[in-house]
This record gives sequence, C-alpha cells and structure tokens, in this order.
Amino acid sequence: MASSDTGPVYNAMQDRVLLAARLLVTPLFIYSGIGKILAFGVTASRLPGGEGGFGSFLAAGSIVIELGASLALILGIWTRCAALALIVFTVLATLMFHNFWASPAPAVTAQTVNFLKNLGLIGLFAMIAAFGPGAYALRRK
Repeated sequence: MASSDTGPVYNAMQDRVLLAARLLVTPLFIYSGIGKILAFGVTASRLPGGEGGFGSFLAAGSIVIELGASLALILGIWTRCAALALIVFTVLATLMFHNFWASPAPAVTAQTVNFLKNLGLIGLFAMIAAFGPGAYALRRK
C-alpha cells in the first residue's frame, strides 16, 4: 500500500520549502533590478531600440518586473502571478542574452551554463506558480 504524502508533516515541510524557494530566488532579481537602476543608460542601450527609445521602456519594465515580482514572492502576495511574470521575463532574457548557439567560441561555455541555470529558474518559478506561496504568506486563500 502506498504511503500518503498529504499529512500534516508533509504539508508543513512543503510550506517551509516553498518559503525557502521564494526567499532564495529573489536576491538574484533584486540585485539585477538595482543594477539596472544604477546603470539605466547602459542597460537601455543593450536592448532593442537603445537608450532614449524602446530600450528605455524595456529597461524600465525589467526593473518593475524584477523588483516588483521579487517583493511579491518575498511577501507571499500575488505569488502565482509574480512567478508567471518571472517565467516570461526569464525566457525572454535567456533567449536574448544567453544564446550560446550564436556566441563566439570563447563564450559558448559561459553562455551555456547561464542558459541552463535559467532553465532551472524557470522550473522553480513553474513550481511556485503551481503550488502557490504555501502557509507562510501575507495573502492566503
């Protein structure tokens, strides 16, 4: 007979793991968002449309997504929406900046590692979107 994994011990562990996942993934995006603020012109210039054009709009949107979604994950509010937004953001950033298949030979390994790391982040965000924030959240059902 299969053991049940829906008991109180399992749920408590799942809640702790979801909290840890939310808290451990956010520093990367907070750091990146603050970095974009501090080097806004450089960030915008690397994006389609460049600084002063569409690139500035994309850079501002990136900052809002990275910092806003991170805050939502930390607090456990709008968690599923934040995770979905970070999935879309990470997919786009991965395809734009970690395209190892088009990188010069010396950069292929580094870009491949970053591409694969981002796949793991996408998987983590998918799990958070599927399971929600767990018990440790400001906003619960």
